[in-house]
Amino acid sequence: MIQLGTIEDIAEIITIINEVKKEMEEEKNPQWSEDDYPNFKIPSDIENRNLYVYKDNNIMEGFIVIEQDNGEYKDLVKTSQEKSCVIHRLTVSQKYRNLGIAKKLMQFAEEIAFQNASKVLKGDTEVSNIKMNNLFKKLGYIEKGKFSYEDYPGNYIYYEKTL
Repeated sequence: MIQLGTIEDIAEIITIINEVKKEMEEEKNPQWSEDDYPNFKIPSDIENRNLYVYKDNNIMEGFIVIEQDNGEYKDLVKTSQEKSCVIHRLTVSQKYRNLGIAKKLMQFAEEIAFQNASKVLKGDTEVSNIKMNNLFKKLGYIEKGKFSYEDYPGNYIYYEKTL
């Protein structure tokens, strides 16, 4: 079941993040290599009602952040100017992989974006994040460009999907 995350979920969310950060490090993916990222974002994601958790039998299996587009990509790549939402921090615990949870979370993001009258759903991931790049492509997202941040490690692929 997908529902809004709560403050009570933070410990489980951080456990999953730390598990995935270790995996990213092993795969030489610098996406979450900064010490406190994305951990420090979680309380505000919850407070802003942008973080959704996937639970089965009250066990946290994954989560996603779905935000209104605030123009964060506009100086990095050419983006759609339509009303948009952005996917961030999609994560599924290693224990629950290959069960379709990430796909369900992405489809849920599309529903939320559509309900908010968004025409486009945007997202990015590090070039070396094979699983996420494959998921974007499998679900019909189109690669629109590549970019790097001045103050954050990695090289990223930017995707869009017209809803």
